[in-house]
Amino acid sequence: MTRPTAYYFDTHIPAAVAQQLRLRGITVVRCEEVGLAAADDVEHLEYATSISHILVSHDRDFWDIHADWLANGLHHAGIVLFNNQLQGNVGRLVSELVELCEMIETGAGTLEQDVYNQVYEIKR
Repeated sequence: MTRPTAYYFDTHIPAAVAQQLRLRGITVVRCEEVGLAAADDVEHLEYATSISHILVSHDRDFWDIHADWLANGLHHAGIVLFNNQLQGNVGRLVSELVELCEMIETGAGTLEQDVYNQVYEIKR
C-alpha cells in the first residue's frame, strides 16, 4: 500500500489552503512553519524531498529545477504547479489538491508512477 499524500507549500500558497486541507485530514507543511520562508526554490525542493512531500507552488522556475534534478540523477516526491491566475483562488487550489489525494487513495493512480519525479501542472 502506498503512503498517504502529503504536501509542502512554498510562500506562494495561501495559509487558508493548508488550513482547508488539514480539515480534510491531509498532511501539509508550510515553509513558514519550518523556518524556510526566505529559502530559495532549490532549498524548498530539497526540504520537500527530504520529508517525502509533494512541493506545491506557483513558481514557474520549478520546471527548470525539475529538469536539472533529473538530468543529474536526483529524485523528488513530485511538484504541483498552479497557474498564476489561480493564485488567490483558495477554493480551486483546495479542490485540485484534494482531487490528487483522492486519485492516489482510491487507486486510480499511485505516487510512485504518477507523482514522483513529475511536474503536475494545473492550468485550468
